[in-house]
Formats: sequence, structure tokens, C-alpha cells
Amino acid sequence: MSSTVRRSTHLSRHLQLLREQRSLRPGQLAVQLGARNPSKVGSLIRSFELGEPLSDHWLQALIAALQPDPDDLRRCLALDQEEAQRQLEQERLAWEAWADEPINPFLTIRYIPAVYGVREVPRAFCTPRDTAETNAWARARAEEWAAAELKRFRAKGFLTWTRRERTWYDERGLNPQRHPMTFDGRTSGAWMQVIGSQRRCLLGSAGELITRGFGLDQPG
Repeated sequence: MSSTVRRSTHLSRHLQLLREQRSLRPGQLAVQLGARNPSKVGSLIRSFELGEPLSDHWLQALIAALQPDPDDLRRCLALDQEEAQRQLEQERLAWEAWADEPINPFLTIRYIPAVYGVREVPRAFCTPRDTAETNAWARARAEEWAAAELKRFRAKGFLTWTRRERTWYDERGLNPQRHPMTFDGRTSGAWMQVIGSQRRCLLGSAGELITRGFGLDQPG
């Protein structure tokens, strides 16, 4: 079974129309698809019709069961592809603008699995420098500070120097590796999230809950 997940607008609406023309409820269609849990799969089908993603396995099963006209299928897939490309370009532009914004460098610490905190880099290393040489010196000192902090907490983590530059560390601040951040290769960083909540958070240096900044506002 493929784990690919697809999001559609034109195809999902067309498949919904075909389902309704057959007077089938989502759960009834799920039974026809051979779902072991028709209620759950029916909910997935309905969510897909409303714009949520669906696994490639169930999408192919829907197409096989509803048998859309091949020309309609190609047309819907082409429209969805065009829409996906436009959306991707919008996300890229938003990310590029976000990544160019200046920030105060910070260290993200993985205290224990699923528990993350942040500590701001000392201001002495963050003052804008006049030359590339002094900027390189400041970053190197900040990386040494980050390694010492991670050693103190016996933790893994990463230093975000700018939104385009990160230095990753193994446990106890070992093996620092610098990696550029790009839209195509971006990672979302690290945060905590309470089950059932959409709000992301981190722990501050005093144990306070942080819900803004430190990468929590990354587009997409």
C-alpha cells in the first residue's frame, strides 16, 4: 500500500459528484471499497471532498470504484497540478521573505524526547559586525557557547544563527555541523504541542511557555 498523500480540489469535487449521483453516502462507498472500518474510511473520503489530503491507496480505490470518464480524470488532474504549482510558488515566496527577516540568534535544546526549550544567544555575539571576518568570529564564539550549553544539559540541539543558517549538535554539544536552510530543504525546527491543540510552544530559559517567535511562525 502506498503511503503517498494527495490533496486535490478539482478531482475531489468531481469524485464527490459521482458519489452523489449514485446516491451513496461516504460510509456506504467505503463498504464498496472493502474498508475494514467503513466509518473511519467514510470520514476520510468526506474530508478529502472538503479539501483534506487522502492517501494514494484510497484515492486509487475511489477512482476504480467511481470510474470517472478518462477525459474528465485527466482534466481534473491537470487542473490540480496547476493549482498545486501556484500554491507551491506562493509558499516559496512567503518562506523566502520570512527567511530574510533579521532575528536574534537562539539555541534550541532537546531536554528529553518531545520536550524542547530555547535560550537566546548572548548579545555580545549578536551585535552587527562591520566585516565578514568579524561576523565569522562572532558566529564561531556563539557556536562554542551553544556547545557548552548543550554539554551542561547533556542534550542535543541546534543553533539558529539566521533563518538560513543552522548549526546542529549531537548530544552534549558534540560534532557541530553547519547546514544552510533553503525552501526545498527546509525543516520546521522543533517545538512542543499539546494533543488536540494546534498551538505550538517552547520552554524559555526560566521555564516559561513561549508561543511566538523562535521559528514557531515559519510559513507552511
